[in-house]
This record gives sequence, structure tokens and C-alpha cells, in this order.
Amino acid sequence: MSRLFAAAACEIVEFHTYLEELFTLRTRDLQRCESAFSPNMTMVAPDGNRRNRADILKGLEKARADAGFKITISDMELLREDEKSALIHYVEQQYRDGETSRRRSTAFFEAEVSAPCGVVWRHLHETWMQDTEA
Repeated sequence: MSRLFAAAACEIVEFHTYLEELFTLRTRDLQRCESAFSPNMTMVAPDGNRRNRADILKGLEKARADAGFKITISDMELLREDEKSALIHYVEQQYRDGETSRRRSTAFFEAEVSAPCGVVWRHLHETWMQDTEA
């Protein structure tokens, strides 16, 4: 595993663990998000809407879930990498209010030594998965 892919994989796992804490109100500190997002961060949400960094942070600030909320990450795969960036695919599964949802995610990371795991999120594209989809 290359250094950059390892950093991006670390970021994906640690960030989603942090989201569990944020959504369940065990933390409300958005500093982790602010230091992990590129100033030019963009996202295409599962509903197809495009969001910029400010919109993403506002949404995270409002996010709430019950204490049983859980996120798991699987099927992580490096799609492309160079010296300064990596494109990663993964599947995110959320357990919320007795229901499970899944999304395929493709994330583009840029190397940044000051970021929590050494990379920043530059772009994220999420797509809902059907229950029967593997």
C-alpha cells in the first residue's frame, strides 16, 4: 500500500468514526472537518445535489442521529494515484433508527501535511445503492 493511499484510507475510516460522534452529539467540534476539507472541497450528494465546502459544513453542523447510529466502511479501492493526490472508491453503510442504507462513494484526496491524516478531501461523490446491489 502506497503512503498516499494509506493516508487516504486512514482519513476515510477516522473521518467516518468522527461523524458518528458528531451526529450523536458526543462532540460538536467541527474543527476536525475544517482541517480535513480542502478550501475548494465539493461534493455531489446521493440525491444529486452539488455542495461546496460551506454548504457541507452547515449540513454537518445540523446533523443529528440517535445514540445507536453507526457507519461502516468496506470495499476500499485505490482507483488512481500520483505524488500529490489519490482517487479512492469505498462503500459506506449507515445504521440509523433501525434501518440500513448504503452508498457508493468516490473521493478525491490531495496531500496536505497539516491535515489530520496527511490528506484533505477535495471532492466526494456519493450514490445511493439498492438493497440487492453488491
